[in-house]
Amino acid sequence: MVDKTDKSTRTDSETVIAGTRRETRDNHDACLVIIRGPRLGSRIVLGRKPVVIGRSIDSDFQISERSISRQHCRIIAEGDRYWIEDLGSTNQTYLNEDVVERSALRDGDHIRISQTVLKFVDEGNIEAGYHSELHESTIRDALTGLYNRRHAMALLKTEVAKAEREPDRELTVMILDLDFFKEINDEYGHLAGDGVLRKVAEIARDRVRASDTFARIGGEEFAVILPDTNIADAHRIAESIRKAIEMETFNVGGEVRKVTLSGGIASWSSAFEDMSDLLREADRRLYQAKSSGRNQIC
Repeated sequence: MVDKTDKSTRTDSETVIAGTRRETRDNHDACLVIIRGPRLGSRIVLGRKPVVIGRSIDSDFQISERSISRQHCRIIAEGDRYWIEDLGSTNQTYLNEDVVERSALRDGDHIRISQTVLKFVDEGNIEAGYHSELHESTIRDALTGLYNRRHAMALLKTEVAKAEREPDRELTVMILDLDFFKEINDEYGHLAGDGVLRKVAEIARDRVRASDTFARIGGEEFAVILPDTNIADAHRIAESIRKAIEMETFNVGGEVRKVTLSGGIASWSSAFEDMSDLLREADRRLYQAKSSGRNQIC
């Protein structure tokens, strides 16, 4: 095995760069970008805490490949550098196609874990900004800036897996849907409707917590994933959103309009087989709210 702990070839010209990194590390961390593999385009932001990569759900960054060990390798920050360490993986960790046990990382290094390849990129350079924007474009809704359905479902799948592993862990989902939104689109046009959606997203975003995932999952439909949250607390958050929308005035096509929304909330249960059952229950309760007169949470 090759142990590239600190080769002289990585010292002379990099000393200046490393010194610069020490001064800017708090503002410009590094990142790993997946350039080949099942999570293509995903970006792992590296801070001062170790990041464990592996197949286990307990890993800081999970890659679901059978040939990847449960805890395959980790990235650690030491001084002004990041280092990669293999954690005794079955199929080994490769740095620029050399088997590695522990090595300092430099900008542009390729890390291969089974069939997944990650590129180490310093956040201060232009390429990192490009990769960051590219990744954001794949997970964000272009109209509202919220997470899109695909990304939200991927995050929900991870949260459901955690809830299945830990029976005491609470997980709640709410689905929110604007009332009579089709009438706004039909009467004032889609541009006016888009303006309503953006404003609703802005208002609601201010009322969800940093730990929650807020996404637009359909035309006028939104979802909030609330980890470690019971249904009563989720209901209070949903009511806060509903009331804020109800109290707001919307300028639609030059006219003042009122907008309301309805919502359905469901918590994970051991009776559910998978996340589809959880979403189905939230949808059922949303339908109940709509059938009971709208502008309410069930």
